[in-house]
Amino acid sequence: MRHRLPAWAGKFIEIYEAQGWKDLGLAFYRMSTDTVMPVHRDLYKRYVELFDLQGQETSIRRALLLLEDWKPGHYLEVDGRPYVDWKAGDTVEWVYDLPHMAANIGLEDRYTLQITGHI
Repeated sequence: MRHRLPAWAGKFIEIYEAQGWKDLGLAFYRMSTDTVMPVHRDLYKRYVELFDLQGQETSIRRALLLLEDWKPGHYLEVDGRPYVDWKAGDTVEWVYDLPHMAANIGLEDRYTLQITGHI
């Protein structure tokens, strides 16, 4: 929401808007080796403030687009379901405060695109 995105990122906005998502925010994320995000629930505090969604938090959606094929040591879990062996372009989506975690205990960085919106 603060940085300029590559022109091709607009395609993802178009895809999710066609699915009814509104006020989309995109964030590219590089997870370095030896990084672990323990199980947590996102609060979307800034997003809620920006789009005046107080009391409507359950309308918030998150998608994680996996930008490269899975590599050993890369791990994602959403609501207790593990994800490994993904292919570039696979997405995992969840609703508002579902618990999730991620880890990179591999030898290479992990790249994802995080998409946030609401319906």
